[in-house]
Amino acid sequence: MLFRSNDPLYPQQWHYFNPAGGLNLPSAWDLADGQGVVVAVIDTGVRPHPDLADNLLAGYDFVSSPSMANDGDGRDSDASDPGDGCSNGRSTWHGTHVAGTIAAVSNNNLGVAGVAPAAKILPVRVLGCGGGYMSDIADGVVWASGGTVAGVTDNPQPARVLNLSLGGGGTCSSTMQAAIDGARSRGSVLVIAAGNSNTAAGTSTPANCRGVVVVAATGPAGAKAPYSN
Repeated sequence: MLFRSNDPLYPQQWHYFNPAGGLNLPSAWDLADGQGVVVAVIDTGVRPHPDLADNLLAGYDFVSSPSMANDGDGRDSDASDPGDGCSNGRSTWHGTHVAGTIAAVSNNNLGVAGVAPAAKILPVRVLGCGGGYMSDIADGVVWASGGTVAGVTDNPQPARVLNLSLGGGGTCSSTMQAAIDGARSRGSVLVIAAGNSNTAAGTSTPANCRGVVVVAATGPAGAKAPYSN
């Protein structure tokens, strides 16, 4: 079994190896490790990190508002995360966290293990200071899956899996649903967070859009986490 046991923080990742409330990954790693799969992390962008460097592809920044982007301009080809803290507030670095969960380099005596340690991460920045616009998120979904977005060079490495650990209240917009439908038609699978408001996932978007895989959170015993939709 590929336990990736020499990553020093792996013993703290109970949600990987716990068979009741976790992923039971050691058994899955006997079958696959993500080799050949591109996963788009549609989020805040990504920071340089030695435990990610070997698995990062060139992404794109879809944050259209210069003030929200917090990097001095609007859309560009740099998916780096300059921080999402408003007015010098603390930043979450959420996209880097999500990217590491998915595909941190494993068995390298450094940091944590990734769920799919041989997958490649395509960072797609759609969130900045104060959040993000659904139109930017939708364009990120289109581009990441291999679709065409006006004014942006097509993505040369379309993602098989699109991860959106984001959301807010409301119904699924027609713009987002169209982006999801297009991504699915190109062969992508969309994995979307249920939300963290302890309510029905149907009240959170884009979790309530059609044709997506919605993921809630559990505790070690397998029950829904108290905060999770």
